[in-house]
Amino acid sequence: MSRSRIIGGLRFGVCGLLLAVIFHIIFCNEVQLSLPAGEWQSLSRWQQRQRAWTDGPRALWEMSNRVRPVELAASFGACGLVILVGGLRWRQVLRAQGLDLSVAAVLRISLVAQFFNAFLLGTAGGDVVKAWYAARSVPEKKPEAALTVFADRLLGMVALLMFAAVLMLPNLGLILRYERHAAVALLLTGMLLASGTLIAVGFYSDLLQHDGWVPRMVRRLPKGDSFSRALVACRQFGHHPGFMTRMALWSLAVNVCVVAAFGALAHGLGIELPDFAVLGRSLPGQVTLWYVIPAVVCVAALPVTPAGLGVREHLFVWLLAIPSLGVKPGAALSLSLLGYTVNLLWSVIGGIVYLVLPDREEIAAAGSATE
Repeated sequence: MSRSRIIGGLRFGVCGLLLAVIFHIIFCNEVQLSLPAGEWQSLSRWQQRQRAWTDGPRALWEMSNRVRPVELAASFGACGLVILVGGLRWRQVLRAQGLDLSVAAVLRISLVAQFFNAFLLGTAGGDVVKAWYAARSVPEKKPEAALTVFADRLLGMVALLMFAAVLMLPNLGLILRYERHAAVALLLTGMLLASGTLIAVGFYSDLLQHDGWVPRMVRRLPKGDSFSRALVACRQFGHHPGFMTRMALWSLAVNVCVVAAFGALAHGLGIELPDFAVLGRSLPGQVTLWYVIPAVVCVAALPVTPAGLGVREHLFVWLLAIPSLGVKPGAALSLSLLGYTVNLLWSVIGGIVYLVLPDREEIAAAGSATE
């Protein structure tokens, strides 16, 4: 068995374990709250587990059914806008490298990549598909085409981290009060510093210029010429007029859509966070939700489990189900699961687009190369 398959299996194992623990805790909590006082403690441990996994799923299903069709439609539409606007942002990255794909082609590729990201067992199947398409459109610029995928992912992550960092400020009281929020805030800060350093070095420093020592060393490696070309091309982003400004605006639109997709579901689930005061002014509780959502999305993007399953659910429950916010664990878990379900629906649409493509066999071969 290959090393990548072993790593993939371990990631799925971690994902399953996290989900099992989260579901068990929340099922126990939901059943305990529904029973008369003292009855839960009178049950044996086996009886508690049996009641939890018998009545708990029903309670979670009833919680999820609170979301009305209009709120589901709003979340579905916002999630679609994330793919649309994200694809248009990637088109700007392509154009900065002299690769001009049509809007229709970019959206088609983005939908297919959405499908591969959700269903392929590899770690970055969707990104490989995007890079393969871009490289095929301009064969003489394959390294630069592959670079655009990485650059778009990096710029999008930095923008989302900055979005979360700005919203940390009004939520500073919550972060200082709860160690779990402080830990997430420190992790986000570290991720922002690391990704910001990559952009500063890659886009603006002289380390990656053609005659720099880094590209020269890379060219000595087997097949290092292509990788060296990609590294050198990074500097083109920093020297392209207005590129970073356009990326900031496109990324802001993506971030707003991400928050809107989860916000619609939170409203449908009845998740209403209490208002709080900052510098003598009262702020609505939604400001806390606007901070938690991008924070969870950023941490869940780390390559721990497939599609962030388990990690995302744990974080939503961990950050929202605290006394000062008053969110029930079942509601926080439902928010995460419904958000994933809506995203999965768009993956299914991407799969349909993939099935009608004439070159789907070649795409599958490119995507499976990451397994």
